[in-house]
Amino acid sequence: MATTVTLKRGTTLAGTVSYTPGAGPANLLGTTVTSDVIDAAGTTYHLNVQMAGDGLSFVLSFIGSTADWSTGTGRWDIKFSTSGVVFYTETIRVLIIDEVTH
Repeated sequence: MATTVTLKRGTTLAGTVSYTPGAGPANLLGTTVTSDVIDAAGTTYHLNVQMAGDGLSFVLSFIGSTADWSTGTGRWDIKFSTSGVVFYTETIRVLIIDEVTH
């Protein structure tokens, strides 16, 4: 089942993602990480990726305001590319709702 998160328009979108080594690489250094959110109207918003020095976490953030994002269900994922291998996270549903307090 897909994960769903709720985002109120106008809220800062940022978060830290931790990487736990397993069958893959020991860290994400040398891995290209990209991420986009697509709102309910189909507009794509590129997220900034800032990798930690040890390659075991990164911060995703939207540089700008989410105040004008279309309400409804959007989607979001993260893409990893290393040594010619590309893989993605599951697609996360983003329920974009209006703020109440202005």
